[in-house]
Amino acid sequence: MGASSRARANDIIFTDPADMPEQIGSALEFPLKKIPKRSKVCICGVGASAMAGEIMSDFADASSDVPISVVKGMELPKWVDKDTAVIAMSYGGNTPETLALYDKALSRGCDIICITSNGGLMERALSNGNPLIRMPTGLSPRGALGYMLGHTASLFEEMGICESRTELNSLLPSLRSFRDSIIGDKENNEAVKIAIKIFGKIPVIYSLMNMRAAAIRWKMQINENSRMIAFSGTIPEFNHNEIIGWTEDQASDEFIPIILCDDDSTDVLKYMTETLSGVLKSSGVRPYEFKAKGSSDLEKNLISIILGDFVSIYLAQMKGVFPGEINLKHAENGSREFN
Repeated sequence: MGASSRARANDIIFTDPADMPEQIGSALEFPLKKIPKRSKVCICGVGASAMAGEIMSDFADASSDVPISVVKGMELPKWVDKDTAVIAMSYGGNTPETLALYDKALSRGCDIICITSNGGLMERALSNGNPLIRMPTGLSPRGALGYMLGHTASLFEEMGICESRTELNSLLPSLRSFRDSIIGDKENNEAVKIAIKIFGKIPVIYSLMNMRAAAIRWKMQINENSRMIAFSGTIPEFNHNEIIGWTEDQASDEFIPIILCDDDSTDVLKYMTETLSGVLKSSGVRPYEFKAKGSSDLEKNLISIILGDFVSIYLAQMKGVFPGEINLKHAENGSREFN
């Protein structure tokens, strides 16, 4: 990587990731009315608006007896009924998939809570008397993840599902500190190093299942902010199939694996991660490993997400593209709207 690319990365104006901890803190303070606990929870959203659901449902799965599912399509599962709390989440409020799921949930008599900034989802909530949580307007959906995370965590705790608001609030100092460490060292921070390593390659981000949400977010942010192809996967699934392609397909030279490691995992999973890295290196593939540190899976997920967000913006700067703009001319023919 030449010096000019490094210079462009260091001159970046930090946008989306910089205020995520502050977004979370603001959302956690949002007043909520008492919402009754239901036996099941269905979170409806796609793209960036589904990300908060993925993160918080993973947290709740380890601490709650209420099953939680994230639906990212247009068909509502048959098990969703009047005993299900449906959280409809769309930043812009006009995502076709989310509106379709809302309408079906309404017809089944579900309790629906809407998280949005505007649009058709807000109109439906006001018209039908559903609890409505409004986010600030003027952001990109992926740039509003902190708000969506905080609101989802507050809802879960208010509904008696788990102590997610308490947990997330306790992590804010750590998240701010990690964010500040990246902004404060523009020459040698981890995000710069990873972006330089990735530039000119196709990144594939791997993680253990407890950090699955972070790997997905990395892929999405590199897709959208950096305008690059990227993929994600999980361990140990990698060890059962993808490892063959990495070691035996010459096309793998065009790709670079990024491994989000968890040193607090079980001995078996540590062994699998180390085996993955060792096999790749012995085949001439040089993965980049990031060892996430934190007191909980949620903290490690969010630390990794903040890092990946900065990586995607550095990559955008290196490519000479502005991460806040998206050309929707192709997406308009499909299902995507600002989600």
